[in-house]
Amino acid sequence: MKITKAIYAILFLAVIILTSCNNSGSSSRQKSPEELRMELKQQEQSNPNNYLSAKGNYKKNFWGDKFNVSCVITNTASIATFKDAVVRVTYYSKTNTVLGNKDYTVYEMFPPSSSKTIELKIDNYNDVNSIGLDIVKSIPAQ
Repeated sequence: MKITKAIYAILFLAVIILTSCNNSGSSSRQKSPEELRMELKQQEQSNPNNYLSAKGNYKKNFWGDKFNVSCVITNTASIATFKDAVVRVTYYSKTNTVLGNKDYTVYEMFPPSSSKTIELKIDNYNDVNSIGLDIVKSIPAQ
Protein backbone atom coordinates (compact mmCIF):
# COMPACT_ATOMS: atom_id res chain seq x y z
CA MET A 1 0.00 0.00 0.00
CA LYS A 2 2.82 2.39 0.83
CA ILE A 3 4.24 1.86 -2.69
CA THR A 4 0.95 2.82 -4.34
CA LYS A 5 0.65 6.02 -2.29
CA ALA A 6 4.22 6.89 -3.24
CA ILE A 7 3.46 6.28 -6.93
CA TYR A 8 0.31 8.43 -6.71
CA ALA A 9 2.28 11.19 -4.99
CA ILE A 10 4.99 11.11 -7.68
CA LEU A 11 2.40 11.12 -10.48
CA PHE A 12 0.57 14.01 -8.81
CA LEU A 13 3.78 16.06 -8.55
CA ALA A 14 4.70 15.24 -12.16
CA VAL A 15 1.30 16.46 -13.40
CA ILE A 16 1.62 19.70 -11.40
CA ILE A 17 5.14 20.32 -12.73
CA LEU A 18 4.17 19.60 -16.35
CA THR A 19 1.06 21.76 -16.09
CA SER A 20 2.98 24.69 -14.69
CA CYS A 21 5.59 24.38 -17.46
CA ASN A 22 2.91 24.41 -20.16
CA ASN A 23 1.16 27.43 -18.65
CA SER A 24 4.31 29.53 -18.48
CA GLY A 25 5.10 28.83 -22.15
CA SER A 26 1.62 29.62 -23.41
CA SER A 27 1.25 32.97 -21.70
CA SER A 28 2.84 34.87 -24.59
CA ARG A 29 1.90 38.50 -25.01
CA GLN A 30 -0.67 39.32 -27.66
CA LYS A 31 0.46 41.70 -30.38
CA SER A 32 -1.03 45.16 -30.43
CA PRO A 33 -3.12 46.29 -33.42
CA GLU A 34 -0.23 48.53 -34.52
CA GLU A 35 2.23 45.62 -34.38
CA LEU A 36 -0.14 43.44 -36.42
CA ARG A 37 -0.55 46.26 -38.95
CA MET A 38 3.21 46.67 -39.33
CA GLU A 39 3.66 42.92 -39.71
CA LEU A 40 1.01 42.79 -42.45
CA LYS A 41 2.53 45.80 -44.20
CA GLN A 42 5.97 44.16 -44.22
CA GLN A 43 4.47 40.95 -45.59
CA GLU A 44 2.66 42.81 -48.39
CA GLN A 45 5.69 44.96 -49.25
CA SER A 46 7.97 41.94 -49.48
CA ASN A 47 6.19 40.62 -52.58
CA PRO A 48 4.36 43.25 -54.66
CA ASN A 49 3.65 40.77 -57.47
CA ASN A 50 1.18 38.96 -55.19
CA TYR A 51 -0.91 42.13 -54.91
CA LEU A 52 -0.54 44.02 -58.21
CA SER A 53 -2.17 42.91 -61.43
CA ALA A 54 -2.76 44.39 -64.87
CA LYS A 55 -5.51 43.85 -67.41
CA GLY A 56 -6.84 45.89 -70.21
CA ASN A 57 -7.91 46.24 -73.79
CA TYR A 58 -6.14 47.58 -76.82
CA LYS A 59 -6.60 48.53 -80.43
CA LYS A 60 -4.30 49.34 -83.32
CA ASN A 61 -3.85 52.97 -84.27
CA PHE A 62 -4.80 54.24 -87.74
CA TRP A 63 -1.46 53.23 -89.30
CA GLY A 64 -1.33 49.84 -87.58
CA ASP A 65 2.20 50.39 -86.30
CA LYS A 66 1.18 51.02 -82.66
CA PHE A 67 -1.32 49.76 -80.08
CA ASN A 68 -3.30 52.12 -77.89
CA VAL A 69 -3.64 50.23 -74.60
CA SER A 70 -6.04 51.07 -71.79
CA CYS A 71 -4.54 49.19 -68.83
CA VAL A 72 -6.10 48.84 -65.37
CA ILE A 73 -3.56 48.22 -62.61
CA THR A 74 -5.13 46.86 -59.42
CA ASN A 75 -3.56 46.75 -55.97
CA THR A 76 -5.30 44.18 -53.73
CA ALA A 77 -3.02 44.78 -50.73
CA SER A 78 -4.87 46.00 -47.66
CA ILE A 79 -2.12 48.27 -46.30
CA ALA A 80 0.85 48.55 -48.68
CA THR A 81 1.15 51.23 -51.35
CA PHE A 82 3.33 50.52 -54.39
CA LYS A 83 4.91 52.75 -57.00
CA ASP A 84 6.71 52.58 -60.34
CA ALA A 85 5.05 49.40 -61.57
CA VAL A 86 6.71 47.67 -64.52
CA VAL A 87 4.13 46.39 -67.01
CA ARG A 88 5.37 43.62 -69.27
CA VAL A 89 3.64 43.48 -72.64
CA THR A 90 3.87 40.04 -74.25
CA TYR A 91 3.23 39.75 -77.99
CA TYR A 92 1.49 36.60 -79.29
CA SER A 93 1.03 35.16 -82.79
CA LYS A 94 -2.17 33.60 -84.16
CA THR A 95 -1.02 30.26 -82.70
CA ASN A 96 -0.33 31.80 -79.26
CA THR A 97 3.43 31.59 -79.77
CA VAL A 98 5.26 34.25 -77.80
CA LEU A 99 6.89 36.58 -80.32
CA GLY A 100 8.57 38.74 -77.69
CA ASN A 101 7.92 41.12 -74.85
CA LYS A 102 8.75 44.62 -73.75
CA ASP A 103 8.65 46.30 -70.32
CA TYR A 104 7.12 49.72 -69.62
CA THR A 105 7.53 51.51 -66.28
CA VAL A 106 4.48 53.37 -65.02
CA TYR A 107 5.59 56.15 -62.67
CA GLU A 108 2.46 56.31 -60.52
CA MET A 109 1.44 55.51 -56.94
CA PHE A 110 -0.87 52.54 -56.40
CA PRO A 111 -2.65 52.86 -53.01
CA PRO A 112 -4.04 49.80 -51.20
CA SER A 113 -7.36 48.34 -52.37
CA SER A 114 -7.49 50.49 -55.50
CA SER A 115 -7.42 50.39 -59.28
CA LYS A 116 -5.91 52.93 -61.64
CA THR A 117 -6.36 53.16 -65.41
CA ILE A 118 -3.34 54.15 -67.46
CA GLU A 119 -2.94 54.66 -71.18
CA LEU A 120 0.03 53.23 -73.09
CA LYS A 121 1.04 53.70 -76.71
CA ILE A 122 3.21 50.74 -77.59
CA ASP A 123 4.86 49.41 -80.73
CA ASN A 124 3.23 46.80 -82.91
CA TYR A 125 5.32 44.18 -84.70
CA ASN A 126 4.83 41.82 -87.65
CA ASP A 127 2.58 38.80 -87.11
CA VAL A 128 1.20 40.03 -83.75
CA ASN A 129 -2.31 38.72 -83.20
CA SER A 130 -2.77 39.64 -79.52
CA ILE A 131 -0.94 40.99 -76.48
CA GLY A 132 -0.86 40.13 -72.77
CA LEU A 133 -0.23 42.41 -69.79
CA ASP A 134 1.52 41.49 -66.53
CA ILE A 135 3.11 43.34 -63.63
CA VAL A 136 6.67 42.07 -63.22
CA LYS A 137 8.07 44.52 -60.69
CA SER A 138 7.10 47.35 -58.37
CA ILE A 139 8.61 49.27 -55.48
CA PRO A 140 6.96 49.55 -52.05
CA ALA A 141 6.20 53.20 -51.28
CA GLN A 142 7.40 54.41 -47.89
